Amino acid sequence: MPKKKLTLEDILEELEEARTIAVRNESATAAISASLGKAKVLALLGDKNKNKTGDAETYKQIMVEFV
Repeated sequence: MPKKKLTLEDILEELEEARTIAVRNESATAAISASLGKAKVLALLGDKNKNKTGDAETYKQIMVEFV
């Protein structure tokens, strides 16, 4: 059976699930780690969009969606 290709959206979804569980379990360290992971993934998306368009506003929008 072929493996499913993991997308950036899949990774973000997994990190959000981990962050939600961490908050529910009152684990600040784990919640922060998941949030930082999301920020790193979103930065990759921002760099990708910035390279394509050269538009700083696109990168800013991605970061606003994260917050």
